[in-house]
Amino acid sequence: MEQTRALAAALPADDLSRYFAERDLHQAMVEAGNGEFDDCLELAARATDEIRERRHVLQPGERLNVLKSNE
Repeated sequence: MEQTRALAAALPADDLSRYFAERDLHQAMVEAGNGEFDDCLELAARATDEIRERRHVLQPGERLNVLKSNE
């Protein structure tokens, strides 16, 4: 997971694939803390794939609108 985290950190801060990969990594850590290691490994692999394949790309002028939990 540290290698995937380093790959994500190498992407620009506003990169959409970085955003989704970091969310998957965060959830992987939560699952590991709950003893759900199968889910942890699956989420870590999904984060790695997201970074390598760059699945999410915004077109020029587009932006991701992330709502806060109270919205």
